[in-house]
Formats: sequence, structure tokens, C-alpha cells
Amino acid sequence: MTLRRNPQVEASPLKGELLLFNGSANKFFVMNASAAFIWEQLHEPAGEEVLAERMCASFSGVGVQQALEDVRTTLRMMLDLGLLIDEGQGANAQGS
Repeated sequence: MTLRRNPQVEASPLKGELLLFNGSANKFFVMNASAAFIWEQLHEPAGEEVLAERMCASFSGVGVQQALEDVRTTLRMMLDLGLLIDEGQGANAQGS
């Protein structure tokens, strides 16, 4: 799974967190520090393992397995909310 930001979502920093606005859904979302980190890392498409490695390098005391679980949970939530797009899904949908 290779994910990228939904280009319709706007982001703005908010007191150490991140405020996201999905205009097509007309909804605001507040991301905590780790979710904001993941969002920022997706300025270019990336997969779960790469994001987990980057999280371990940036947050002290985070093990690889815990980081991978947290990344997967956060990515699933962001996908469900329409904040991210799975590039693999788009390619499959076009080939159908």
C-alpha cells in the first residue's frame, strides 16, 4: 500500500498539532503530534514500513513494532476519513 495526501485536504498548524480540512466532506480534523508527523511525511507517497522507520528515528523511545502498529492504525483512520488516497487502489480501479 502506497499512500499520498488527498489534494482536496488543506492543512494548518495548530498549537503543536495539525488542523486538517476536507473541503469535499466539509469537515475539520485535529491531528495529534504523531498523526501530524505522519501527515507531514506523506508530502511524497510512502508505505507503512518507511513511515514507521521515520517515526522511530524522530520519536525517542518508540520501538519498530510499536511504530508500525501506530502507523497502520493512523493510516487506516486517515483513509477512512478521506484524508489520504491509496495509490495502489487508484491504479487497480483504473485497470478494471
